[in-house]
Amino acid sequence: MKHNRPAQQEKDKKVNKPDMGNKLNLLPNIVYVFRVIGMGLGGLAVSFVLSENAAPFSSWFWLVFSCYIWPHLAFFWAKNQDSPFQAEQTNLLVDSFIAGTSVALMHYNLLPSVLLISIATADKVNSGIPKLWLKSIPLTVLGALLFSLFTGFAFQPNTSMTVIIACLPVAVIHTLLVSTYSYNLINKLQYQNKKLNHLSQVDSLTGVSNRRHWQEKSHQILKQHQDVQIEASLMLVDIDHFKQVNDQYGHVIGDDVLIELAALLKKTAGNQAIIGRLGGDEFAATIKLPVQEAKILAQKLTAAVESLNFPQAEKLKLSTSIGIADISTAIRRAQKMVRCRR
Repeated sequence: MKHNRPAQQEKDKKVNKPDMGNKLNLLPNIVYVFRVIGMGLGGLAVSFVLSENAAPFSSWFWLVFSCYIWPHLAFFWAKNQDSPFQAEQTNLLVDSFIAGTSVALMHYNLLPSVLLISIATADKVNSGIPKLWLKSIPLTVLGALLFSLFTGFAFQPNTSMTVIIACLPVAVIHTLLVSTYSYNLINKLQYQNKKLNHLSQVDSLTGVSNRRHWQEKSHQILKQHQDVQIEASLMLVDIDHFKQVNDQYGHVIGDDVLIELAALLKKTAGNQAIIGRLGGDEFAATIKLPVQEAKILAQKLTAAVESLNFPQAEKLKLSTSIGIADISTAIRRAQKMVRCRR
């Protein structure tokens, strides 16, 4: 018989999963794409304003450096630091300083100034780094004040139609890019949450419900039994002399036995049952069938277990002990036991 050992195989796989530090160090890679696109398109809007203002060469030089050279320098610098994550935080703050300088060079032209500052601040929020956007505000103001010294604090807030059109690419493309990234991130988080929720409900070795999840699902069946009088039975199953199996053949074979028993339980009971591992070799199944039909399933299960063969333990023969009771009877007995213990 071929054995499936999902849990053991999972342990044996050597998967090079990045640790939390490596995940954090991916921040420069993520920001780099947004920085190149955002600053590149933002530089287009700034260039139209500089052209209208007949800006000097020094302003054009700063535009080219900050929007088209800085993104690549920032990425290269961050990736070569001992802590790329910390370095990228510094880069993000420099971005805000650059946004402030651009506002001053544009003589506070209203639409592109508001757009650049908003995008720079939103990038800090989207980074997920706590309070980074608050730290960026003083640097934005500092950049605007320092470069205003070179422009004589020139103030020309009117925005022409040409500049408005030049602002559209960064407003639309950057917003869509950020929205797409956020959407994909949310989907990944939801998928991970589903996986975590599933893992919290399933016994890792056998794939059936763990004790807590089995109790929760069984409680739902009990409620249906009480509310609409559906027939339901409780089946308790364990392997006879399971400790001897572990002692004589080892825990690897013992795990195989448990996996096979769980598989036979699922095959025999099908969709009619909620199957759980209570611990060790003890399994329970809450079955939506009357006791007499549940007994037939138990007989099939007993015969299937006795016919199991294990290539690595050819002499191993198994038998099971199975207890069956109507679910209401089982609950009453459990309640009596609790009262007696008190």
